[in-house]
Amino acid sequence: MRINLKIISIILAVLILAAVTKSQPSGSDPNIRDTVSIQSLTTFSTSAGFVPVNFYNDQPLAGIELTISYSSLDIMIDSFSYIGGRLEGYSLKGADQISANTLTIYTYALAEGLVPNGSGLLGNLYFSFIPNISPQDVTIDTMTITISDREFSSAFSDANANAFSPVIVPGVLSIASGSCCLGDRGNINGSPDDALDISDLVFLVEFMFQEGASPPCMAEANINGSVDEQVDISDLVYMVNFMFADGPPPPSCP
Repeated sequence: MRINLKIISIILAVLILAAVTKSQPSGSDPNIRDTVSIQSLTTFSTSAGFVPVNFYNDQPLAGIELTISYSSLDIMIDSFSYIGGRLEGYSLKGADQISANTLTIYTYALAEGLVPNGSGLLGNLYFSFIPNISPQDVTIDTMTITISDREFSSAFSDANANAFSPVIVPGVLSIASGSCCLGDRGNINGSPDDALDISDLVFLVEFMFQEGASPPCMAEANINGSVDEQVDISDLVYMVNFMFADGPPPPSCP
């Protein structure tokens, strides 16, 4: 009998999903506690904001689910990006908004193998703001919520599909008035001379592909001035074209 690998993958995914989404995680977390850490950052009311989510695990994982909420209805989640994170190469992953201020993020390890021990970026939460938003601190944390008899919570699943609860470190998105972007875009590393040079290019590459530090002003890193204010590969291409191929200069800050 020929084995259908796609069907097997679906069955495994269902088993992992059932384990990760139990009401009461029953698995154990030996040694150092696995951790999810939501970073705290400052952005400006004229810019979009983002918050990195990192995680640590000292045992291989078969699945991850995080249900994230935030404390203000003045901000909206635009997207969750796995680009540059430890789970970028996993095929069965996603992020679904399940209420006005709640997002569930999930990844299940199938053909790629278990998520190995390690620490680093899980992904980035990208936010937009209502017009004329007032300065405020927005707490970003996890929660448990039941919608249509389906419980959404935060749990890791070990190699035997036993779910357990990681330590959660909440973060804060501080929204200040004004804009951090000055003059033309491109001062990605926040140098005092406000110049765009090779050090900014290196900073952007390390941020996007090597888990480097986040740009102090994301609007400066939005080199091509895209309306969604997200920093992605198109900004890197734009910067390289400008610096080495006589491409157009970065547009002015908003």
